[in-house]
Amino acid sequence: MNNPTSRHMMDKPYIKDVIRELTLLGYEDDEATKILIKYYRPLKRSWGFGPNAHNFAKEIDLIHKAVIKKFDPSEPGQIFIGHLKNRIKSNLKDKP
Repeated sequence: MNNPTSRHMMDKPYIKDVIRELTLLGYEDDEATKILIKYYRPLKRSWGFGPNAHNFAKEIDLIHKAVIKKFDPSEPGQIFIGHLKNRIKSNLKDKP
């Protein structure tokens, strides 16, 4: 199977509700599914299934926006980590 998640996960009511909440937050259906697949596992490990679908979707949205946000040196709350990304990439290439 080429899909990183099995199809039965996408058929669960909780997952369907999270996707629906992501679409209400402004994502297209396909984009909402991709974002959910990308952040589902780490978020589930830290939060579990405690929050309702709306709160889970809001947290996924918050994480996604933080990941795609570009560095703005005029904003005091941001820290530049671009040099670390390049360092990690070079370390991965060096490993056998």
